[in-house]
Amino acid sequence: MDTIIQKDRDEMEIIAKSNNDFPVLMINQNRYLKGEFPNGDLYSKWRSINKKMISEVKGEVIWSLKVYAPYLINGNLEPLDEILAFWYPSHKAFLSMINSPHRKDNFELRKKLIIYAVIHRCDGRNAPQIK
Repeated sequence: MDTIIQKDRDEMEIIAKSNNDFPVLMINQNRYLKGEFPNGDLYSKWRSINKKMISEVKGEVIWSLKVYAPYLINGNLEPLDEILAFWYPSHKAFLSMINSPHRKDNFELRKKLIIYAVIHRCDGRNAPQIK
């Protein structure tokens, strides 16, 4: 089950309502239902809908990286399949995805597909890109 950290959500809403809103980079670390990544039907459908939601708010998928294996472990091991970087032009844009007509389908697929996930909110003003 997804747990939104309310303190961070509240901070994003304050930033979004301010005159000092700025781009946000969301780093998604995911493990998927066995056999779905990278070519399964659920994964393909989820990514298609997810990309629509992101593009509706003028966001971008900066990169998607397959994870091969952990190199160094300090704490509990949570194996990953993929790390994604989603960039949004503002916190307001990111938060506006709640109004997307694709939101319900996105979360239904996400619930079936994603076994483990952590999303980190980062400053997106100087987002790293591979050229």
